[in-house]
Amino acid sequence: MTSSPEQLTRREHIIDAARAAIEEHGPDAGTAQIAERAGLARPNVYRHFASKDELDREVARAAYRQILEAFCDRVDLPGTPLDVIRKPVATQVDWARNHPNLYHFLLSQGFYRFFVATGARSSSRRLVAQGDFAAEVAEAGERYFPRFAENRDAAETLVMELASIFHISITRWLTGHTETRDQLIERLTAEAWLLTDRHLRQFGVHLDPHKPLPSTSPTKE
Repeated sequence: MTSSPEQLTRREHIIDAARAAIEEHGPDAGTAQIAERAGLARPNVYRHFASKDELDREVARAAYRQILEAFCDRVDLPGTPLDVIRKPVATQVDWARNHPNLYHFLLSQGFYRFFVATGARSSSRRLVAQGDFAAEVAEAGERYFPRFAENRDAAETLVMELASIFHISITRWLTGHTETRDQLIERLTAEAWLLTDRHLRQFGVHLDPHKPLPSTSPTKE
């Protein structure tokens, strides 16, 4: 059944309230705190969402889209490979610094997580499949790095490897701040380039990280 505009507006209001509660109280903010933020009685929240998991899913989805849009918007040409990588890395670091509780919430929901354990199962709490995130970022990478997504599986696996490295490092940084912001960004940029370069070389693409990216794909060796 299609939701009415009024119902959609109320859902969005509750999602905004949930986000604010998470920002204030942390990833485990409960329904009572969300309802208070929304100015509703707790049972009224479930007139618009079937469960807390569904509400969490929508909060995480909205935040995910915000990060991804900012992530892709920061990737622009002209620039060197390091420039192209550094800008979205900086966006992610800054977003996490500005929204630490929401960032931890996203990770707790399984966003971008790189699961290597055998037999790991997806659940309703892993709200945006790792493949969804990987596919979108791989598509963005293809616009700037020649032949980046020629092997789609390899490109998406690379994205998830990078996501795992980023999230481990950013989470540690949020709790310890052993590096400055700029040091963290430069380290992650360098690590991302090493993996990206290895990936591109499989397809005969050899780029100088300090020279502007070509406007057309380089000739295979």
